[in-house]
Amino acid sequence: MFGNLGGIFRQEEEANSIRQVYVFNRYPDGVKPQAFADNAIKTSKYTIWNFIPKNLYEQFKRIANFYFLCVVIIMLCIETPIGPGTTMMPLIIVVTISLFKQGFEDYNRHKADNEVNHRLVNVIRHGCLQQINSKNIRVGDVVKLECEDEFPCDMVLVSSSDEEGSCFITTANLDGETNLKILTCPDETKSLLTVQELYGLDASIECEPPNVDLYRFQGRIIFATDTNLDNISAMKSLGSSNLLLRGATLKNTKFVYGVPVYTGKDTKMALNQAQAQYKLPSIEWKMNMYILFFCFMVVALATVLTIVEFFWEVECDKRALYRTRVTFSHSIGGFLNDFFSFIVLFNYVIPISLYVTVEAVKFISSYFVKWDLEMYHAETDTPAKANTSDLNEELGQIEYVFSDKTGTLTENELVFRKCSIEGVKYAAGDGVLIEEASQIAVDLANQNVKDFLITMSLCHSVFTTEQQGNLKYEASSPDEKALVEAAAEYGIKFMFASRNSRKIRVEGNLDRYEFLYILPFDNTRKRMSIILRDPSGKILLLCKGAESSVLDICDSGCVDVTRKHVDDYAAEGLRTLVFAMKEISPEDYTEVDRLMVDCQNAINDREAKEQLAFQSIEDRLCCIGVTGVEDRLQDGVYDTISALKEGGVKLWVLTGDKMETAVNISQSCNHFTVSMKLHFLTARRDGESCKQTLDSLLKLLEGTSRERNQTYGLIVDGTSLATCFNTCPELFLRTTLLCTAVLCCRLSPLQKAKVVRMVKEHKTNPVTLAIGDGANDVSMILEANVGVGIYGKEGRQAVRSCDFAIARFQYLRNLMFVHGHYYYRRISTVVFYFFYKNVTFVGPAICFLFMNGYSPQTIYSELQLIGFNLMFSALPIISYGLFEQHLPPTLLYEKPSLYKESAKTNLLAIKYFVAWMALAVWNCFVIFIFDFSMFYDAGGFNSSQRVGGLWCYGTVAYTSVIFVINIMIALKTRFWVWFTHFTIWGTLLSYVIISYFYAMWTNPNVLWLHETNDATYVFIFLFSCPVIYLEVAMVVVLCVLPPVLVMLLQHHMYPMEADKFRLQDWNKVHAGRDYRPCCGYRLNSFTLTQYFGLGGRDGMGYSGEQLVKRDDSEKYQTGSAAYGSIRRGSAGES
Repeated sequence: MFGNLGGIFRQEEEANSIRQVYVFNRYPDGVKPQAFADNAIKTSKYTIWNFIPKNLYEQFKRIANFYFLCVVIIMLCIETPIGPGTTMMPLIIVVTISLFKQGFEDYNRHKADNEVNHRLVNVIRHGCLQQINSKNIRVGDVVKLECEDEFPCDMVLVSSSDEEGSCFITTANLDGETNLKILTCPDETKSLLTVQELYGLDASIECEPPNVDLYRFQGRIIFATDTNLDNISAMKSLGSSNLLLRGATLKNTKFVYGVPVYTGKDTKMALNQAQAQYKLPSIEWKMNMYILFFCFMVVALATVLTIVEFFWEVECDKRALYRTRVTFSHSIGGFLNDFFSFIVLFNYVIPISLYVTVEAVKFISSYFVKWDLEMYHAETDTPAKANTSDLNEELGQIEYVFSDKTGTLTENELVFRKCSIEGVKYAAGDGVLIEEASQIAVDLANQNVKDFLITMSLCHSVFTTEQQGNLKYEASSPDEKALVEAAAEYGIKFMFASRNSRKIRVEGNLDRYEFLYILPFDNTRKRMSIILRDPSGKILLLCKGAESSVLDICDSGCVDVTRKHVDDYAAEGLRTLVFAMKEISPEDYTEVDRLMVDCQNAINDREAKEQLAFQSIEDRLCCIGVTGVEDRLQDGVYDTISALKEGGVKLWVLTGDKMETAVNISQSCNHFTVSMKLHFLTARRDGESCKQTLDSLLKLLEGTSRERNQTYGLIVDGTSLATCFNTCPELFLRTTLLCTAVLCCRLSPLQKAKVVRMVKEHKTNPVTLAIGDGANDVSMILEANVGVGIYGKEGRQAVRSCDFAIARFQYLRNLMFVHGHYYYRRISTVVFYFFYKNVTFVGPAICFLFMNGYSPQTIYSELQLIGFNLMFSALPIISYGLFEQHLPPTLLYEKPSLYKESAKTNLLAIKYFVAWMALAVWNCFVIFIFDFSMFYDAGGFNSSQRVGGLWCYGTVAYTSVIFVINIMIALKTRFWVWFTHFTIWGTLLSYVIISYFYAMWTNPNVLWLHETNDATYVFIFLFSCPVIYLEVAMVVVLCVLPPVLVMLLQHHMYPMEADKFRLQDWNKVHAGRDYRPCCGYRLNSFTLTQYFGLGGRDGMGYSGEQLVKRDDSEKYQTGSAAYGSIRRGSAGES
């Protein structure tokens, strides 16, 4: 029956891939002790010795920081018109801010590490129980843990206070699952409960090397009769059900003993804490490109001006006989000096604080997701969460959303509705099953129904606990729990599970089934089986799983009828599981037992060997029926998917569920509309057949025969998808991208990731988002540009691996259409504004070169150079990046078309960069022409008839620049809060005050400011002249006039949709209606007052009192109130 599989499983294991652990570290004679990792936990990045050099190295890998470092070196090596302090000080400040930020974060990591490493644990050493620090635990020790203790390392369970040798744990710190899990110890050690008994244990453990898989462990424990381990008395296989993971917590068990096998950095928790692959935001890539462009322009401009200067001097020499003739041979040093002087003079074009500002804005903005009450799920006390701040703006550019179905679109709260037993359909009634054809209630007198319910009650991995005298079922899968509860409701109650038995109550009698083996569920087989010996002595194999995997291995029973009933249930939107069974003869069981023992004792390739064994055991089954359970849609899914469509976002549903069930859910949630024409690409193993179907659909999508406004949907299954990937991937991609909606069913986790990668790597580089709730969705979440996890009922793996976490699918609308929209527009403006203001700043100095014989002479004082990026232009753009709302969030939420307009615009495109640079060039010319003309051949300014010079021109130009760039950001701002007023007007006021006192400051050598007395009192002198005020005002008006005219022309002649909605708001206000401006908000005492002094929202928002729901959520309440205040604003300052 089973061939010669046993011979395959008896192959020798490779010694170099096996970890050998000796209990109590009793190494046999001649065996060299192995060096394992210690148990000290280190999550910190730096040490006290390498912090500064390592951090500086990481910071100077950035283009802008490295560029300014090179400039500082140049300034120190040559004679330049500007002192090195003007660039060195801003660079030091920027680097120091990052240094302190990362140092503080690493200090907190060191504190957390020390707390864990110095936690006291009980270890058996030298025959007695000793207390040691956790970091001193060694592989091979025997450790004692008590109830509520957290496991300090990965340990094999040796014994437990439970008489069955079992213990309960929770793994919430590892995967977020809060349900209890049961672990067992080997039969040979479960009776060792005292220190003396355990110290007499002579054994060794062989296991696989450390790996990241939390749910996999392969090993065996070998028992010997002597301390030298020469005489082996027994060998027992070990699996994931025997391993206590570091980070898990002991529950409902007095104490356990365990042997550490993985410690410190080798534990599964530590391996899973490694950083995921970095997702490069599109904005960072474009920022780097623009910075490289400016670096090239600086070098090119410096080269041209140096050459021009050289020829200008040659020409002057010809006319001035008193000058020494300039030759190339003796002026090469001066040529290089001038070239580098120009480099230094122009280096302010590149904004030194751009990276720090963008990071600060994105970091603070990421907390707005958590603080948003619109995404707070009160029922589970779950706020949204941003695991990273790098991808905020990507949320505003999403083109494709890839969604899981179960637990993402649906609740994953399953209710038993129907079943088919031996070809007869039954519906769930009140405590009884009702035969659908006759509408007659049936009970356990019907033997077929009784046998089926017994199978439902036994074929699972559910275990029981008692809470206040009541029996409670614990399960990792809601499907299994729903079926066990249904069987109990209809008369077959699952009572108890141990390592050796299963007990069920049938018509008042307690029946005991001897547990022999379990063949667990996996994504390859898509089924699970359990082998039991019933009370009469028969050996039974009970199996359940997907119809595609179970019906194919059935050779008897009502296979065809069950297949039809599966399709019927799927069409009703029910999730189906097919049940089958067979009786195993004693002779066959001997072979089954041998195969299972060989599999369990294997360490290398255990999984592959198990697959071969399971395939042989699960064969020639008898189909007995199918169950149908209901999983209802989450609230708001229909509206959210409709909004995604209106917002220009295409939704692909990727699921492992049956096609009919998936199609039904897609139709009910509006993924597939009533008018949509559906095309099927299923069960295709032939490449030519796939090509023909795709070709015909592609012609329909691209051809003129397509009906107007007709939409098309495509349904693909895993088999056909694999065929398309192998034979016609480009044709498949081209066709699917033209479809309105795509449904991929029966997919494996790897196939989900491949689909996401296929779309993401298309030549148009679309921004993709993947959303799911389970471990099978992690691969596609990591693959997409943005990964969103949902707090599901099957664990927290998706939430731990994602970029953003939300409690419900409907919150995706808020996350994208409000937060993503704001982030994208804000950060785009921040980036371009930085380049704009720096070009405006340097422009007048460049223009001056054409009037001074191309000499690399600065027109600004050193304090002005230092203060420009750090003091006089920093805060207003930060305020804009945090709080700007060009439209109210309620409007963005209700009008998804606004998201489409913004996402398709590509706000970081070159055309917008050119527009900003054109504005900067215009400002440069206006400032230069007006300011320079005042001092060129000019008379006196006031009654003293004093004339202005270089520093007068520079000071007036600098003042004009400061006022122009700050007025420009004020014109860009549409959502005014007091913090915005403070930053803009406060910056202008601070500039006047600082400049006034600086002008009176006569000490030229303070803070490396090498000023001459020519700059002393310049500011006071100039602004004692009324004409200067008029001149600065004229410059500001002329500089901002073109963008104002362009905006007015665009809004009235070529309005975008956002402009139309903004105009409607203005009309409502001025029509005298009872209407509140969309961009205001009202202050109250509880909200952002604690953070930025901003107030709470009215109407759409919540007051502080409404937030206080229970004591255990206080840590969330303050922050939630904070961003809640600026999200859905009401009337106020506008």
